[in-house]
Amino acid sequence: MSPPLLTGSGASLLRGCFSSFSAIRNAHFLASVPMKKRGVEGTLPKDYFDNKTVVVYFSAGWCGSCKFLTPKLKKFYNAVKESEAGKNLEIVWVSQDKEEAHLEEYYEKNLPDWPYIPFGDENMKKLAEKCKAAVIPVLKLVDSDGNVVHDRVRADVEAGIKADPVKTMEEWKKLLKQ
Repeated sequence: MSPPLLTGSGASLLRGCFSSFSAIRNAHFLASVPMKKRGVEGTLPKDYFDNKTVVVYFSAGWCGSCKFLTPKLKKFYNAVKESEAGKNLEIVWVSQDKEEAHLEEYYEKNLPDWPYIPFGDENMKKLAEKCKAAVIPVLKLVDSDGNVVHDRVRADVEAGIKADPVKTMEEWKKLLKQ
């Protein structure tokens, strides 16, 4: 059996280095994306999305279909957030508005205090590409690595508010293995 290559403080330093790599590797994919949220000064902490069920909502204030879907999504969200199954639900809004004033107006007048990517941030486009959000409105259920786990979220929300939104949420958690 070979002796250890590093002992004492050298081994501790190396273990510390690998544990920080592990922390980075296990971080939620949104940890590096600056997010704002009504009622929070500055950007959200990097660990904000840890252990959360995340639905990404691509929409815009100029979009008629979005204006039709948003109240349904709010109703679904409010019903689910009151349940044990939905207490960790987060809807991340990714605006497709062309001007910052339009983004801010739509957020303030129409959306709950959902996290959103600030106007002009390159992550808006990257996330749209990653989630294949070619048209709006679109909702995607994503895992902590950023993989789209379910892309029929809009249909689920529209059916869920008529039936049982909590049951829909429980199905999403099964898809995420939560």
